[in-house]
Formats: sequence, structure tokens, C-alpha cells
Amino acid sequence: MGEPAVLIKDMWSTLGNSSASDTRESSALNILHAEFDRSSEFSDSFAWLVSTGPVYIKQGDALVEDTTTTAFVELPSVSQARQHRRTVTKLEGSLISEADDESQVVIAIADAMAALHAVHVKCKILHGNISDRAILLQKAADGIKGVLADFDYASSAGDNVAEMPESMLFQSILSLDNSRADRSLLDIAESLLYLVCILGTFGINRADRARFVADPRLPILTWNKGTAGQIADQKRLHMSSEIVFHTFILRFMCPGPLHDLALDMYMALFLHPGTFGTLQINDVTLARIRDDGIAAALRALPVIDGWRDPLALRNQFVNEIIRNLLEIVARHRDTALAILNSGVASTAPMAATRPSAGPSLKHYGDEVPLAEPSKRPRH
Repeated sequence: MGEPAVLIKDMWSTLGNSSASDTRESSALNILHAEFDRSSEFSDSFAWLVSTGPVYIKQGDALVEDTTTTAFVELPSVSQARQHRRTVTKLEGSLISEADDESQVVIAIADAMAALHAVHVKCKILHGNISDRAILLQKAADGIKGVLADFDYASSAGDNVAEMPESMLFQSILSLDNSRADRSLLDIAESLLYLVCILGTFGINRADRARFVADPRLPILTWNKGTAGQIADQKRLHMSSEIVFHTFILRFMCPGPLHDLALDMYMALFLHPGTFGTLQINDVTLARIRDDGIAAALRALPVIDGWRDPLALRNQFVNEIIRNLLEIVARHRDTALAILNSGVASTAPMAATRPSAGPSLKHYGDEVPLAEPSKRPRH
């Protein structure tokens, strides 16, 4: 695996003044460095900041701040000048797309979950940009470990900011819905689950993906199609019950470590007995709930255009759910490490294991439909 000495990231933010504050990523990393010294358990679980600040270009004999709009061209349609800023971080490792085996990815996911929890507990920071590029593989004493990158969208715990990465594929339901509910570590863990599902469906590396032609009717493809609200509605549907999750997502994943991890993470995140699923409910549905405790908790939720969001209840159990998740990923990590040490490959040939989406989805028509656009306002 390649081990780059530094990662250089260029950003073009709206120009303020010459003393503009650090980027969100560098600010988060500064906090992490202050809390985690080099000897701590998680000190090597995220990037270390080398340098950050505006980029200067030479004009004649003078150095001036680069205020071009983008990396390529000054666009006349953009009225505000942009400040070119650069962040340099040191983080050795390679993308999980370069992994040789699903067990390596499971180890990386487990280590990422543990690091995300430590960062949240000690620094009150939520990562906010989980993707297949945000977790790297790094050599370790026992073979391999996962480390975190890309804190571009890091935020303080409890912040329900609307800003999110351009890609909505891995975003949590509440983030996509721009919910009034506070963001929590559960939203980040939910993004990890979506990453596991994507990798388990399409393969962990380029060789896998080259052998597999994605059926356009795969339900998981709707996680990256339409508006944020439509994607949220799709994810609410797919996560609404264990049988629905199996029918739309799990059955199209390759059998193996990622498939097994996805099921256990799903059950921990969405089937806690104190909550009531993912589908938003109205008064008619509420009247049918026989559990008085859950019914009372749902009645206390804010009503938005006649709907209540049961996912807002989940934050009441965040510590319990996260504790369970940490135990789950640690158990799967131990199993994955044992598989790697045994020398037996855990990734099955994709073409021989994945069912076709065609016959199994014939009752949905030629394409898996998008959920009906919600009439609920997006806040």
C-alpha cells in the first residue's frame, strides 16, 4: 500500500480578509491535536496538521493572495472573489478501494468507529463527511488498521447545520431531511452503515467493480438519485424494518464479512426497542400503536405538516446504541483479523454470489421507483 508523506488539499472559500480563520478541517484538527497527544491510543487515528493558510502567488516582485475563483478559471458569473487556501496534513495510508480483502475493510470500519467515538467524547466533534475516501488503510503491528481523513464538514456535537457534502450517498436520513433534531454520533455511524452497504454491493476495489455491471434497478442506486428529500425518503423506506432492509439492500450484497457487519449495524441503529422505526407517522398511525410508552413519546414530538419523525426519538438512546455498536464492530474486527491471519480470502467472486435485480424486482416495474416527493417542508 502507498504511504504518502503529506496530503495537500486546496479550497476556494469566499474572500473575507487577509486574517481569515482556518478552514473547518484545520480547526477541527487543531482541537484534536490539543486533546490527543502523540502517546495517546488514538493519536495516529487521524491526520496531523502540518500547515494551513492562504496561498500566495507572485506578481512582479510582490507576493499577493490568490483570489481566483476556482482552480481553473475566474468565472465572471461569480460576484464574490474567492480566497485560495491550502491545508497540508500528514497521514500515511491508502484508500480502502485499494484493499485486497473485505476483512481489511471491516477492520478499517471498526477502527474508524472507535476513533469517531473517541473524537466525539473527548472533543465534542462530529466528522460529517464519511465516504470511501474518508477512511484509510494503514500498516499496524497486528497487520492493518483504519484511520480517519477528510474533516472538511466537521461540526460540534448537537449542531444541526444544514451544510453537507455535495455527495448525498452516505449522508444520514436526518441530515438529508435537514431535520430540526440535533445531529449526534448516530448520524455518523449511520453513514458508516451506508458505506458498508455500498462496498458490499459494488465491491471494495476497482477490480471488483470492473467485473460487475450494476443493474440500474438496484434499489441502493436511489441513494444517489433525486433531491436530498427524495433520497431521505428512500433510505427511510429501506431502513424501515429488518425484512425490508433484507429485501431491498442486504440480499444484493455479496455474502461475506461486509454483509454480516451491515446486518448487525442496521439492527443496532434502527431496531432499538425504545424507538419506532424510520417512517414518519401521522395521527392515524399513531392511534394504532399499542405501546403506551412509545405512543406518548411520539405524541410529544413536533408535528410538521401533520407528520411526526420517530427518528427524533433515537437520540434519547444514543449512548446505549453507540455502546452496542462499538461492541459489534469490535467483535467483527476480531473475526476479520482471524480470517486474515488464517490466510483464507474472505471476498467471494462477485459474479457468482450476487443475485440479479431483474426477476426479484419484477413487481416494481422496469425501474425501482423513487419515493413519492414528500409534501412535508424541508427545514
